[in-house]
Amino acid sequence: MNQTPPTRNLTRRRFLETAGAALGLGAVGLRGARGGTAAEADDAEPLTFGLVTDVHYADASPRGSRHYRDSLAKLDQAVATFNRRKVDFVVELGDFIDSGASKADEIEHLRTIDERYRAFAEPRYYVLGNHCVSKLTKDEFLAHSGAPVKKSSYSFDVSPFHFVVLDANFRRDGTPYAAGNFDWTDTWIHPPQQEWLADDLRRAGARKTFVFVHQNLHDETNAHGVKNAPQVRRVLEEAGNVVAVFQGHMHSGGYARIGGVHYVTLRAMVEGPTLENNAYAIVTVAKSGQPAFEGFGCQPERKLA
Repeated sequence: MNQTPPTRNLTRRRFLETAGAALGLGAVGLRGARGGTAAEADDAEPLTFGLVTDVHYADASPRGSRHYRDSLAKLDQAVATFNRRKVDFVVELGDFIDSGASKADEIEHLRTIDERYRAFAEPRYYVLGNHCVSKLTKDEFLAHSGAPVKKSSYSFDVSPFHFVVLDANFRRDGTPYAAGNFDWTDTWIHPPQQEWLADDLRRAGARKTFVFVHQNLHDETNAHGVKNAPQVRRVLEEAGNVVAVFQGHMHSGGYARIGGVHYVTLRAMVEGPTLENNAYAIVTVAKSGQPAFEGFGCQPERKLA
């Protein structure tokens, strides 16, 4: 898709995010504008962002319920909706591509689907999923994508809100997933990332915070769950500023609320043929920090009271 997205007004929150990106990387992630006043929060416009997950694009015939080539048209439709609604940014929550026969195949799959994703004007964010590193390393995936931050875990601000991208693609011993050196059920957020997360949330202060991750943080007993999820949830809960976690991986989707935090699992875009089975969402965050979750296609709406 080569259509130019509609121009967006440069609001104060967009300016702050752009300025934050210009500041460069901290030890682990992007450091955007910090602080903020109560007056700033009171004056803020509602913020909107688009979400897709488990696109699993591959130039391959369907297997079971997964229709890989159909993800091109599905992502086109989602991006067109995001452009029409003029959301502030978009996030893909992992498994952007599916496993190819070779590294060259996966790079080609990534370039093809990323061209469709780029039809949304920046900023676009990427979360790593296990299929993203079936033949590639994390660095290779990020290098061949349009990821604005060449890190797999980082944070950014869109004033007055804070956002965190996590990477659960680590084995129990802390080894990062790379080119298929893993069992997809052996998924962990390693200790250095937990330490960074706690520090990042502390620095965010009173900013309402939203987290993006591929594997599931609400249920460590499930095959799709992060195995040290209780420790990570403790970090989120003790910070006291985390409103919601948005995740993918479990293709049927779901919802849980634990310790005052919403855990929203989006339905996979790859599931089912044609646009009739598309699934994506838009989240609107009121100036109070209260999110509203709007589902499209087969993605159900979620009441986040």
